[in-house]
Amino acid sequence: MKLLPRLCMATGHGAAGGDNDKLGAAVSSSSGSSSSTGSSSSSSAAAAAVSEASSSTSLPSLPSLSAGTSNAASFAHLKTLLPLPAAPSSPAVVAADSSHGFFVVARPATVALHDLSTLESTSSSDSSIDDTATAGSVKCVACVQGGGGGYAAVTGHQDGRLRLWRVSTRAPGRIRLAAALPTVSDRVRRFPLPSNHVPVRRHHRRLWIEHSDAVSGVAASADGRLLFSVSWDKTLKVWAVPSLRCLQSLPAHDDAVNAVAVAPGEGGVVYTGSADRRVRVWAPRPPTDKAAVARSHSKNKYPVYDLVATLSRHTAAVNAVAVGCGGQVLYSGGNDRCVVVWEKEDSASHMVAIGALRGHRKAVLSVACAGDGMVVSGSADRTVRAWRREADSRAHACVAVFDVHRSAVRSVAVAVFPEQKKQGGDGEEEEWRVCSASFDGEVRVWSLRVTTGL
Repeated sequence: MKLLPRLCMATGHGAAGGDNDKLGAAVSSSSGSSSSTGSSSSSSAAAAAVSEASSSTSLPSLPSLSAGTSNAASFAHLKTLLPLPAAPSSPAVVAADSSHGFFVVARPATVALHDLSTLESTSSSDSSIDDTATAGSVKCVACVQGGGGGYAAVTGHQDGRLRLWRVSTRAPGRIRLAAALPTVSDRVRRFPLPSNHVPVRRHHRRLWIEHSDAVSGVAASADGRLLFSVSWDKTLKVWAVPSLRCLQSLPAHDDAVNAVAVAPGEGGVVYTGSADRRVRVWAPRPPTDKAAVARSHSKNKYPVYDLVATLSRHTAAVNAVAVGCGGQVLYSGGNDRCVVVWEKEDSASHMVAIGALRGHRKAVLSVACAGDGMVVSGSADRTVRAWRREADSRAHACVAVFDVHRSAVRSVAVAVFPEQKKQGGDGEEEEWRVCSASFDGEVRVWSLRVTTGL
């Protein structure tokens, strides 16, 4: 096996969780079950099996990179958002939007927006009005940047559907359910044609616009015109906003798809991570003539995505992918307990692996990026690690380890704090907000300060 250089330099000061950790829900390493929620005991047992397997999974041999860090960091716990009394053990997921200054917390019964500065809830949903009781657990959430259709966030659920949320114009303190995908009109429009029905298992067919299993990942394009969803049914689907129609359904992987990320910019490249240990790259199909080029720039024309590359360096299931540094760097975390770093190179038409970030003792379940080099990873070992990319090299320093969660960390988010840069005598100080959600329903918010240029 080809060796990758180790990019982790400083290991921080946290301790990993014990050997008897149990997850509150399973990270799928197969096609998964299509049941709505399942009992908590069966979820814990399946998740514990994944956790145990990840602890024994072989790691690539990564030599240590002998380099010192020029960063100094400090962090403080700011707030803990507890689960609702009605559902004390329901897991939560988080996402952050630096450009609009908020982060979103999604639970089975509610979705809430919080201000990055005050951490107070600015808008929240009403579960008695927005009926999501049959949706099952929330698997993923993403902010709809660019204000596509006026939507603030999109969530993916156990029932195989996406739900779009919009802040009410009449009551700004409330975020309401605006649509569930696929919409009724989209299904009615496609239902009469037999060609729109595809087999999902023996003697069972569904419309190709529907996910037949839990939606495990969701992402929005930078302009908010496209949504991308992946599922344990092994597919990637592309959705148009604001028409809310499904444009494409692609057979993405040979096993459950666990994560999706979109590079910023027009016609952003899409990355998917799967239990088949691979990361795949999807890009818009290039126009073939001048007329097609003109149509591709039309506001009503949407790109067609094709598979352009398959990245294979993980030794176990891939659970998370995130794009950083303006789309030039890709981070993927998996059951092999490391975060593989990929970069675009002039000699290659796609990403190539340049190294890995190590430190977690169990599976990496989530990864998030912000700015020009801040990376956060959450793990089944109950810890959250923050990594800062060195300005003049590919090396990453582990600047903080948060180890106060009592359950596996299923979701993380990071955002640049408003007015975050301060010039000091010894360097420039950056401040970040780090959000982490665990399987026991707790959401914790942290302030992370990093001084660069020491």
